[in-house]
Amino acid sequence: MLLSRKPEAADFPLAEVDYVQASALDTLRVVFPNIDEEIVGKRVIDFGCGRGYQAVGYAEAGAASVVGVEIQTELARLSAARVAQYGFADRVQIVRELTDEIKGDIIVSLNSFEHFVEPEAILARLKGSLVPGGRIYINFGPPWYAPTGAHMGFFCKVPWIQLLFSERTILEARSFYRSDGARTYREAGLGQMSIAKFERVIRDCGLRVASQRYDCVKRQNYLRGVPVVRELAINRVSCILME
Repeated sequence: MLLSRKPEAADFPLAEVDYVQASALDTLRVVFPNIDEEIVGKRVIDFGCGRGYQAVGYAEAGAASVVGVEIQTELARLSAARVAQYGFADRVQIVRELTDEIKGDIIVSLNSFEHFVEPEAILARLKGSLVPGGRIYINFGPPWYAPTGAHMGFFCKVPWIQLLFSERTILEARSFYRSDGARTYREAGLGQMSIAKFERVIRDCGLRVASQRYDCVKRQNYLRGVPVVRELAINRVSCILME
């Protein structure tokens, strides 16, 4: 606890990135420069839509329809409220799970892939929802061995705590700030997605990598090609998959 912030309450607000609606797609635009023209007139699936910023953003950018998928009840509610607020209820639907009936030309997974405890099954599910000729856009970070890869920054700013302390120690400290009872990384919603694991999952998924980009901490992108060190340095992963 000496390295952690003082726990003022059992729970802090939902761990979700906040955006300004007008710039909700900016992160994607940086790593996928053609994303706007790609989604015009297309059916878009926003897998892990959070509070709905990007789902609304895709509609604003000209998507024919958007399905936002969000398993967390409160986030799904907030997402639906945002869709209604911006007047896109006719084009944007928020659902709790991706069913066989939902198909998309474009599927986007933003800031979610590192949380998948069964990434192979998730990617197979996304692949099954992709229409012929469609594309899956994946963007996430930080991966597991990055300085903040443990996703515990809400109570501890020490880098690489996942390497410095045991899982038990970290989850015990986390229990002062979260009341979900999680005792393992898996229960806390962390898939421990290393770069090596991500590359294996992508390699085995049966889809072609159309593009791939790794961004390193402090823009030291030369480190992404250094064996071993790359795992510690890569802070964000971007990838386009297609058949």
